[in-house]
Amino acid sequence: MTRLDAAAAHPLYLTFALIGLVYLTCLGGVLAAKLAWAGRPSYWLAVLGAFFFVMGTLWGRGYLSGGVTFSFAAGGIVLAVFGVALDLIFGQRPNAAGAE
Repeated sequence: MTRLDAAAAHPLYLTFALIGLVYLTCLGGVLAAKLAWAGRPSYWLAVLGAFFFVMGTLWGRGYLSGGVTFSFAAGGIVLAVFGVALDLIFGQRPNAAGAE
């Protein structure tokens, strides 16, 4: 058996991988929501991106067509990366008095 046949021989591999991926996405979404609520508004894009990604990966398997599933998942990734990048570029500067 080759590595490519592992998914055919063990169909639960894909299910466990999806569970782990969704768990990490939800964890990142909660962290982004905490940061957004604390006054870093660009992280709301990351929260929206996590929602789109989870919606695309979970609902996409049975309810949406392949193109829509890919659009939601890819759009979620793009929004999350864009939100973090905006915070890194235009985010709050560290306080000079607090650093000393």
